[in-house]
Amino acid sequence: MSELLSYLSSLDVPDLVLCAVAVVFLDVFALAIVIKASQEAKLCRKRWEHVSAGMELRAGGETWPLEADEILLGRHVSADIRFLDSSVSRYHAVMTVTGGVWSITDLDSRAGTFVNDRRVKQSPLHAGDIIRLGGTEMVLCPHDAPRPGEAVPKKKKGGRRRV
Repeated sequence: MSELLSYLSSLDVPDLVLCAVAVVFLDVFALAIVIKASQEAKLCRKRWEHVSAGMELRAGGETWPLEADEILLGRHVSADIRFLDSSVSRYHAVMTVTGGVWSITDLDSRAGTFVNDRRVKQSPLHAGDIIRLGGTEMVLCPHDAPRPGEAVPKKKKGGRRRV
C-alpha cells in the first residue's frame, strides 16, 4: 500500500488526472456490462415463459415449475421431479415442450401414465390436465393460476376510483 502511495505522489497532475479518468471509464464500462447482463437475463426469462407457456405441476401442497425443455419424472434420485411413491417407476415418464405445447411420454413404466384417466404412451398436455403416475396425481397449471382455497383476485372495473 505504501508503495502505491509513493508511486502516486511521484506522478505529475496530468498523469493523476489520466489515471482517474481511466478508473472512471473502467467503472462505467463494468456497470454497463452488469446492466446489460441483467436485461439479457430478463429477456431470456421472458422468451422461456413464451416457449414453456409458463406451466407448472401441482400435487397436494407441492409445486414444480417446468423450467427445462425436458423433464424426467420418476422415483430415481436423478429424476428432475422425484416421487417417493413405490408405484412410480424409477424412470416413469418424460415431459417435453415444443413451441409452448407440453407433452408427456411414458417410458415403459409398470403402472402406466394416465392423462385425465386415459392411459397414454404419448400425449399432448393442456392446462388443467390431470396426470397420474402410479398412485400419484398432478395437475398441469399456469404458474399464475390460483391455488385451491386461494382467493381469486377480482377484476377491476373501469372508471374513476372514489376516495
